[in-house]
Amino acid sequence: MALPLDEDATVRLTLPVVPPIAPSGEAPVRHGRRALLCTICAGLAVGAGAGGWLWSRRRPAERLQAESPPVAAAQVAQPPPPLPAPPPSLDRAGLLAHRAVVPTALRWSANPLVWVLDFPSLEQQGQAMNRAAALIEKAHTPRDRVLDDAALAAAIAADRRTPATWYYGHDYRGSSLARLFDLAEEAKLVLTPSEAWVGEQLRLAMRLEPSRDLAFLTVVAEGPGVDASIRDSVLLHELGHGQFFTQPFFAAHVLRVWDQGFTEAEREAVRRFLAADGYDTAQEELMANEAMAYLLYTPDRRLFDPVRDLGWSDAQAEQLRATLRLRAPAEPAI
Repeated sequence: MALPLDEDATVRLTLPVVPPIAPSGEAPVRHGRRALLCTICAGLAVGAGAGGWLWSRRRPAERLQAESPPVAAAQVAQPPPPLPAPPPSLDRAGLLAHRAVVPTALRWSANPLVWVLDFPSLEQQGQAMNRAAALIEKAHTPRDRVLDDAALAAAIAADRRTPATWYYGHDYRGSSLARLFDLAEEAKLVLTPSEAWVGEQLRLAMRLEPSRDLAFLTVVAEGPGVDASIRDSVLLHELGHGQFFTQPFFAAHVLRVWDQGFTEAEREAVRRFLAADGYDTAQEELMANEAMAYLLYTPDRRLFDPVRDLGWSDAQAEQLRATLRLRAPAEPAI
């Protein structure tokens, strides 16, 4: 905004004196601003020339030092530490034949993203995996915190099971186990030595496969009530879960069949069967995953019989099996 002029009587404007007009035929004298401007320009040109001469007379090293900022010393990148050796890779027959005398991590050769944890006994397997079952799959246990020892023992007793028999087989995503260990650390919960060992295997697996999720399964140890046939059937069942966790197209197919291929009555029969084993039936993905593993990969009818456990005919069960097999991977083969 411009300020208004103040016509104060004290302000005086002095008009410039106009020189007399030269007589005709004589060149006028060049006074005034043009002459002054020429004089100033000439002076500036001389000064600029002198300044340029002085600048050009400086040594190149001095000019470079003035122009260039200081350069930090180059840092030599250190090579990353070498990756540890992965655990042995075995096919299904090799996994079945393996007998652990100490907790042992193995990988399935048909899918190296599937890690199989072999424990010498069901008791040690329970010490390592039951807290994960409580957090991830079991009904009536919280999903946002890890149970301490007393709460875990109470949950197992409420199901009328023992730590050895709460689950015969365990299967979890690596990301789900990572959450377990994060929550336990936040709660400053002291884990069992067997759980700490599982954490070491998880860290190793994540170093070997830092950008992909993995599956962690157990193979049941032989003992009272567990013969070679049951061991094989439980391993086959768990390998089916391993494919679900690590093969996205197969998992999507299973979920689609569960949603569109099963009737609501069939889904409800599966939920009742799994509820008797203490599963959280509110988790639809868990229900679909278990339905697939029981129908496709649990051949021992002592463990699963669709007629006895679901009230279906064999033909009804076989029709759903055929639909699930349409996108199933080649392994594990039955």
